[in-house]
Amino acid sequence: MNLEINVSSGKLASVLPEFEEERATLVLVLFSGEGLKGAHLEAVEATTSGLLSRRIDNDGFDPKYKQTKVIDTDLTVPGLDKIILVGLGQRSKLTLGGLRKALADAFVEARDTARTEHLIFPLIDVDLRGFTVEEFAKVVAEYATLADYEPNHRRTREWRDEAPATHFKSLTLLSSRSTLSAAKRGAALGGAMGAATRLARDLVNEPGDTKTPTWLAKQASKMAAETNGVVTCRVFKKAEIVKMKMGGLLAVNRGSAEPPTFIELSYDPASGATEEVVGLVGKGVTYDTGGLNMKDYTSMRDMKMDMGGAAAVIAAMSLMPVIKPRYSIRAVIAATDNAVSNKAMQPGDIIKSMSGLTIEVGHTDAEGRLTLADALHYMQEKCGAKRIIDLATLTGDIETAVGIYTTGIFGNDDRFTRLYKRASEVAGEPVHELPLDEAYRDENKGQFADLTNDGSGPGHIIAAWFLREFVKDGVSWIHADIAGTAFRTPATAYGIEAAGGTGVSVRTLAHLLAEL
Repeated sequence: MNLEINVSSGKLASVLPEFEEERATLVLVLFSGEGLKGAHLEAVEATTSGLLSRRIDNDGFDPKYKQTKVIDTDLTVPGLDKIILVGLGQRSKLTLGGLRKALADAFVEARDTARTEHLIFPLIDVDLRGFTVEEFAKVVAEYATLADYEPNHRRTREWRDEAPATHFKSLTLLSSRSTLSAAKRGAALGGAMGAATRLARDLVNEPGDTKTPTWLAKQASKMAAETNGVVTCRVFKKAEIVKMKMGGLLAVNRGSAEPPTFIELSYDPASGATEEVVGLVGKGVTYDTGGLNMKDYTSMRDMKMDMGGAAAVIAAMSLMPVIKPRYSIRAVIAATDNAVSNKAMQPGDIIKSMSGLTIEVGHTDAEGRLTLADALHYMQEKCGAKRIIDLATLTGDIETAVGIYTTGIFGNDDRFTRLYKRASEVAGEPVHELPLDEAYRDENKGQFADLTNDGSGPGHIIAAWFLREFVKDGVSWIHADIAGTAFRTPATAYGIEAAGGTGVSVRTLAHLLAEL
């Protein structure tokens, strides 16, 4: 469902009559030590005839950081159903990241406890150090959109006595007149980023039997068409891939019944193509069995998520009409599944990549780096990109290194990497930079070819070094290993992240491209 987001400079009393038939829930932020001071809280007190203070006095509420409370009203105020209090702690200590976490809890309460469909969120009197009303409105709209997400499942009924999921229908932000324009800008951007992240989640959650390389290419083409020409899409089919000598992509695809596709998405600013091109490369393995070195049951269970990088790239490109980068942006995806058949690549095979470098296949489950090698070369040779970010669910070792809630990144340009890290902080998507120690580079040296795809050592670093071999001198490059952060199981899902695809890195890419 699409969440309708509105911003109004009207008072609470003037907005509530719009919800006389379908009552709304009011979400209020409170700071420690400030009581019920401030225009928006005083307006609530006046509109409810002191209900808020009476309930707090009777039931108690200490607005410590991330404290939430759902208050049932007496339904005497037309249009008002419940009030959700959100404690933010001390005003002077609140950060944008802290606000995100508190809002995640608040919207989960609104969805699961209050089970509301209409939200009213006052932004009046927001006076916070470190971020603006525009940023506040953006985070509110973004997190409401993400909390409302329901995976694109194939259920046909509710399970036994399980209640149907609640969906938000509308979010109304109340702003002062002086900040109305800023609040509208923030809400529009936040809603768009939330929607793009949901698109990435849907792409990841699509089951492997329908998520073929051809299907993924169609989704990219559909996204581009919906931008009304701002983004264009070109899809190369197998014959063209063969002609381009993409040996890595073709080797991984060898065991599949589905042909590969190579997807190129393009954006140019309104003034025309720029000399500088920024490139996005997304790993697009639509399902990964591990090939002949087959994964075990547990490891293979959720391998429809192995194109999380491709999903992030497609969704980020959908935001081009909103963020309007100053530079030309190109995005590429080498799409295939990694299947098993009598034609599948096997250990010991030697393949020739598009760059001309030869690769000995040491392990068929190290397939992603083979497809990315061709995609990275294409991005530099055919698109002319001098700054490149690749995103890939590449290694299990990244989870051991940084856990499942932080993305591990590698880079060859300190300034570019700092920009990416700063964008991730603004987006609320934690990253941690890992070293590319030269001592590990030789681990990818092949015995019968230039390289092997199963070099020994710390797997996340070895894989990053393998990709680095395909990045030319003078090209700034960042590799984001999202294997731990791209997907949640029911046991690891929390807050605004439902079980399934997370859409990680979409918002980081958007913030980075908007600021370059």
